Amino acid sequence: MNNRLPAQPGEVIDRSKSLSFTWNGKAMSGFEGDTIASALAANGVAVFGRSMKYHRMRGIMTADYWDPNLFLQVGDEPNVRAGSRKLQAGMVVSTQNVWPSLKFDIAAANQLVGRFLSSGFYYKTFMRPQFLWPLYQKVLRKFAPGGEIHWKTSSHGAYDKRYAHPDVLVAGGGPAGMGAALAAADAGAQVMLVEHYTELGGHLRWGDADQRSKAAELAASCEAHPNVEVLVDSTVTGRYDHNWIAINQRSHHIAPERLVKARAGVLVVAPGLIERPYVFAGNDTPGVLLAGAVRRLVNLFGVKPGQSAVVMSANEEGDAAVTDLERAGVQVIAVLDARKGEGIVSVEGRSRVSKVTTTDGRTISADTVVTATGWTAPTSLLNMAGDRPVYNPSSARYFSSGELPTNVLATGGIEGDGSTDELEAHGRATGALAANRALRRRYDRVNQTARANAPTWEKPAEMADNRTPLAQDPHPECYRSSTHGMVDFSEDVSSKDLVQASKEGFDSIELMKRYTTVTMGPAQGKLETVNAAAVLADANQVAMADVGTTVWRPPYAPVSLGALAGRIHEPVRRSALQDWHEAHGAAPLLAGQWVRPDHYGDAMAEATNVRSNVGLIDVTPLGKLDLRGADVPKLLELVYVNKWQKLEVGRVRYGTMVAEDGVVSDDGVTGRLGEDHWLMTTTSSGAGAVWEMLEDWL
Repeated sequence: MNNRLPAQPGEVIDRSKSLSFTWNGKAMSGFEGDTIASALAANGVAVFGRSMKYHRMRGIMTADYWDPNLFLQVGDEPNVRAGSRKLQAGMVVSTQNVWPSLKFDIAAANQLVGRFLSSGFYYKTFMRPQFLWPLYQKVLRKFAPGGEIHWKTSSHGAYDKRYAHPDVLVAGGGPAGMGAALAAADAGAQVMLVEHYTELGGHLRWGDADQRSKAAELAASCEAHPNVEVLVDSTVTGRYDHNWIAINQRSHHIAPERLVKARAGVLVVAPGLIERPYVFAGNDTPGVLLAGAVRRLVNLFGVKPGQSAVVMSANEEGDAAVTDLERAGVQVIAVLDARKGEGIVSVEGRSRVSKVTTTDGRTISADTVVTATGWTAPTSLLNMAGDRPVYNPSSARYFSSGELPTNVLATGGIEGDGSTDELEAHGRATGALAANRALRRRYDRVNQTARANAPTWEKPAEMADNRTPLAQDPHPECYRSSTHGMVDFSEDVSSKDLVQASKEGFDSIELMKRYTTVTMGPAQGKLETVNAAAVLADANQVAMADVGTTVWRPPYAPVSLGALAGRIHEPVRRSALQDWHEAHGAAPLLAGQWVRPDHYGDAMAEATNVRSNVGLIDVTPLGKLDLRGADVPKLLELVYVNKWQKLEVGRVRYGTMVAEDGVVSDDGVTGRLGEDHWLMTTTSSGAGAVWEMLEDWL
């Protein structure tokens, strides 16, 4: 491992546990705690794959989950994100989307005819003669990227599902997210803290000693708090109506993926920020990395990212990357301060960066280029809650508009900037507010009807939103150089493609997205949206704020079909009298998820006995809904075909339910226990559906 640095504090690898694996048939080794990408980089690998359309060589860019260049084949599993997937012993790792090999790929000839493959080329080039279009489709599909699916032999075990009902769900385990979780838990709320990566801490994990210490302190507090459940290596993939939250939990001991369906009282969105690339000629060449990638490789995995580097920095992250590079023994040849107008024009190189041209006309020989030109705020979950991001030109990024429902709050970098303590403080204030709203909501739900066992705790007084806003620090608008480069690395969409699309009339961000496929790759705009908007603004000669962004939809990150399907069975539900039934020889009858007794012996003899004498039936599996209020009869007449206004107290009536389309949906008996008190029964299997139907009417 010729690029491995000496042991250092803060690294996440265990050097006492070596793991062997293969890369394109070649034996290599890494350490426990490595990602696939960090282990390959430590072994001197610079080229990880080829791009989708032009089959240009690609290397590490972000070194995390969102890296568009690190999709690899691992055994029989395609499209593995090597920037975040942990290395395991015996892994068989290979490149995908190449033939016959990574070094010599026939499809790289597409680069020679690139001018004929601009965005939308298939709409222009292959439409005539029309009868040949089916043939063209088959050829084009052959060029689709991705690995191989071994569906006949693939076996990934059983997937699973889980249901949860936290008072507060926090999406993001950085300083703000952990602060929010702890404050909400201290206030008495049941909290679920969901972190995308395998450890809590966010950007503090690859920071200095004080930041790492703070991350460890907060993480330990969260994991030890009795009111906090921590889910790491898990992603909140969507926010739906009534705060129904979908979570994809990976690497669980029960299943490779588990879909957690959570109904949260309040959702706190704290995803931090995602560093964005800089657009210039050759910005997809292996050896061009973001500052965050350098810091992760050096500080977490002890990997030296190159031998000589040119750094373009517009913020503190870039400045810190310079320090990390020098500490790792990389020769930093030039630091270009974008805050002073310095920058990169282009990069040359094929399998690795070789030369860099700067804005002042210099040509510098180096094998590594590092850019730190700004961040993207991942506002997807807020967008799913009805918010549309607003662009702040002085900070060069999008922020929430603040138009959120009361059961959704945001904190951390998505709201503004600040020190670690300031981010934590804002998170704690947000968590306290979230707990207050969630606990008040819980109290109202429990006490919406009179009951004998009403809770003894008092309803919390309403807390005003007096949070001190985080500052939105100034940042230069560094999006692109004077040359054209890649905007969407996943889809091979360049700034030149976007400008051409604008000239052809696709001058709306939504139209441009669909015509060019920009932001439609695996990252779904996490890296590309802001740069795409900047290029479109330049092309249309309008302000960035007037361009807007595309609308994000679930899922926020990919979910396997296996996780969506879950287990291939349903839970079995049993009556409290089930043991008695079995002891008396009852033949089981399946009614939905319920096991009910069908008969105990001779069915005809039982029927005769009941007709002549008397019989008892266990109907505890039937659905039972307690309805109270003066307007219950009106509600019943919305779902039943029967009339209910004149039913007397103490009487019952059989009813047939129909859906809005008139199709029979369920049936059962409903009784009037008091003037404003009714008891409805449903079929054993239909209770949940009837309850949801009544909730919809309410």
